[in-house]
Amino acid sequence: MKVVEIMNKNVIACRPSELLTVIINKFELFNIAGMPVVEKGKLVGIICQSDILKNVNSENFHTLTVKDVMVTDVIYVSPAESVIDVAKIMCEKGVNRVPIVENDIVVGIVTRGDIIKAVAECG
Repeated sequence: MKVVEIMNKNVIACRPSELLTVIINKFELFNIAGMPVVEKGKLVGIICQSDILKNVNSENFHTLTVKDVMVTDVIYVSPAESVIDVAKIMCEKGVNRVPIVENDIVVGIVTRGDIIKAVAECG
């Protein structure tokens, strides 16, 4: 099975310039725990709840932006990647979500939950 078959194509993304307080609201609104960071259509980072929590006690928290805390060394795969290989990457790298990139554009995202659901549905 290819990751394109299980990925979420409705990717909620953010920009590096967005305030962390806005991102917290997006996490709650869309019931997500992380999202790709995109600038001019290109993947430039990823941000998740733990990136924000590491900085919540910062004196300048309300002025921090995504760029201040995002991970820039993003692990991503192509839509043709196998689900098994993506699961292995997640385990080896300790990540919970992997953006799916085609021609430098984020076309989807897969989470550990998506993989578990796909496995369960396969029986």
